[in-house]
Amino acid sequence: MSYKLGYDVTDPTVQVLRASAFMQNGPVKQVRSFEDLDRWARSQAYHDTIAYINHTSRAIQGHRLTRDLDFPVSTQMRRLCEIFDGLEHLLVEHSPKADDSNISVPAGHVRIRSYRIWMEHMFQHVFSKLDEAIKANCKHINELGQYLRRSFGNSSSLDIGPANELMFLFFLCGLFRSGILEAQDTVAAALLLFDRYTHLVRRVISTYSLQITKDPMCSIDDYCFLPYLWGAAQLSLDSPFSPMQCDQAKVLDSHRHDYMMLDLVDHLQKSRGGQLSQVAFQLWSLLSVPTWPQVYRGLERNYIDNVLSSFDTVEQVIFCELMSFEATTVPRQLERAYLGAQYVERRENEEDLEQAQGAQRSPCLWEPSLPVSRYVSMEPESFLGFQEPRGHRMSDDSEDDRLWMMRQAMDEDGASPMFFPDRTATQNDSVTSFPQ
Repeated sequence: MSYKLGYDVTDPTVQVLRASAFMQNGPVKQVRSFEDLDRWARSQAYHDTIAYINHTSRAIQGHRLTRDLDFPVSTQMRRLCEIFDGLEHLLVEHSPKADDSNISVPAGHVRIRSYRIWMEHMFQHVFSKLDEAIKANCKHINELGQYLRRSFGNSSSLDIGPANELMFLFFLCGLFRSGILEAQDTVAAALLLFDRYTHLVRRVISTYSLQITKDPMCSIDDYCFLPYLWGAAQLSLDSPFSPMQCDQAKVLDSHRHDYMMLDLVDHLQKSRGGQLSQVAFQLWSLLSVPTWPQVYRGLERNYIDNVLSSFDTVEQVIFCELMSFEATTVPRQLERAYLGAQYVERRENEEDLEQAQGAQRSPCLWEPSLPVSRYVSMEPESFLGFQEPRGHRMSDDSEDDRLWMMRQAMDEDGASPMFFPDRTATQNDSVTSFPQ
């Protein structure tokens, strides 16, 4: 007996054609020429990315990296963090080790082999742990897994850069778009989950000696950019020190565990062996401005102009349903993040407005709200899209249960082609592997 999955392909509606393409192709690269950069700037994914960055920047200001004590951490967030616990364990397990039986193998070859083995295990770990961490009524596990697994460098070119960080940003944005994370998870997504990612990538680079790629016009000489941007946003409200005090030893010792920017400065000075003005002159120059909101504006312009607009970066990015390359349906002006004194002023104006309206209470600027718009699935019976829980228990023979059992079906070594598209599919495989 065969079951019909997805959509009736004889139905000529636009939504069905789009959904069928997503089901067959999965996440794919879309930027293949410089002309495609204009399409990227008009795409839904671009607008969602900017909106997510801005909203998160506003939400995290004034918060410290004290985690449970300073911001809420939901059960769902803890489950997602467990993915990184496993990846760190794999990193220890697959660290480069000299082979005593073959001492003629160069150390560089040992590192390359170890990195590729770690990447292979990372692929499997990401998909299996996502399946455990995410509630069963989310149909986006494959898409989110594709974004996440591309966040840790390139096993062919043996490098890592802003495109990999952008893939992790797509992963975070997709978690909110699909309804996996809620508004109250906004701060924890940046200061806990993203912070875990940053530190893990730092260990991957040092363990396997990966090369760092970046745009030559970028003001940050590093594989990452968002920690600097969000680090400046974090300090834009109630900061205990000015930007020019970042490299002072006393400030670093007192606050490097609380703020992303100081953690970065401390890491740069220790790993490169010198003062910030010597090892990261462009960053040091940027930190010479008086206030943190000014630092943020400079970093924001640089990120949009030299990272999100870089062909070398965006050509490596993949798109699917949550992060769509299609043009945004409602063109709108992207609102900038209100930081520091500007944020306080808007908050006070909102309070005055609420008092004037009396019982009619309007949403406050500082109350939790989704950092990006929620995605609504085109159809309920596909692996793509988010559904609210049904009010009744499904029978064992329902189509949803059959789809779930198919998704759980693994081969002998626990690696299904559906979840691990790098594996070569056999002739009996019924799922087409996704392109790189």
